[in-house]
Amino acid sequence: MKNRKTLKTILPYISTLILVACMTVSAEILNEKEIIFPEITALAIGYLVAEKRSWKVNDRRMLGLISLYAVFGVLIVRYIHFGIYPQIIIAFAISQIVFMFSKTTFAPLISAIVLPVMMQTTSFVYPLAAFLLTVAVILFHKIFESTGIKEKEPYEPVTLNFRADIIDAVIRVICVSAIGYIAFPLDFRFAVAPPLLVVFTEFSRPNNKSRLKPIKPVLVLTACAFVGVLARYIINIQCGLPLTIAALTATAIMLMILYFAKVYMPPVGAITILSMIIPQASLLTYPLQIFAGSAVIVILSRLLFMRRQKSL
Repeated sequence: MKNRKTLKTILPYISTLILVACMTVSAEILNEKEIIFPEITALAIGYLVAEKRSWKVNDRRMLGLISLYAVFGVLIVRYIHFGIYPQIIIAFAISQIVFMFSKTTFAPLISAIVLPVMMQTTSFVYPLAAFLLTVAVILFHKIFESTGIKEKEPYEPVTLNFRADIIDAVIRVICVSAIGYIAFPLDFRFAVAPPLLVVFTEFSRPNNKSRLKPIKPVLVLTACAFVGVLARYIINIQCGLPLTIAALTATAIMLMILYFAKVYMPPVGAITILSMIIPQASLLTYPLQIFAGSAVIVILSRLLFMRRQKSL
């Protein structure tokens, strides 16, 4: 009985490492950086590692939303030539509209559309990789359900509270526009990194418990950004070892941080892996950018959303 319980705990962590290994090895062998989809680590944490599913969503909706909005992100870069800052605001605004009407709480769709804009990805390798990696997460989840490692959780569609949800979405877009307006001229664009936009959306939803203790999430996000940067710099850049080893090392440490901190925030996984694909020039300031962005996001979530949502 004890061995089975240990196995149930360990296997989701192992499956996350397998996903990261397959993703980064494929990217290195094929010399296609677009294959690295940081949000897949977030999906693994929320769908496989966390004791209960992190979102109200089912397999079909998760796969459809990730795939469709990965394509939309690439199309924005290809055909909307307003510059990266306006492109990000457009992508984020689209994601907020979709999020409202998706009948889910599946905020990672935001990262799927914003990431290719942030990284200026024009290759359709990115949405194909996002599709295949999401399929892999779903298959792991189904295996875990069938073997009793994970309990089956019914999907309950989320009801749209039209007026309140519209107001929330507009406030989020205004806030991200303001943060980006300050961050981009300072070369602090990762203060609005796609996983942080997911955090902002989740923290600003009604009844979010994480924002009640805001310091720990900020520290965990910053620590994992630092772990990712350190692993890439020492293992990949300084020692010349494959990026896969750096990514696996960073992921393993990140999972240990989540386990001991008891903070199963899916975006933390994406923050860790994002450090593997950002420009090398941004590595030094990346943890500081994540700290600044997450701190501002948590403060705004508390100031602009908590009191108003309590009165609804």
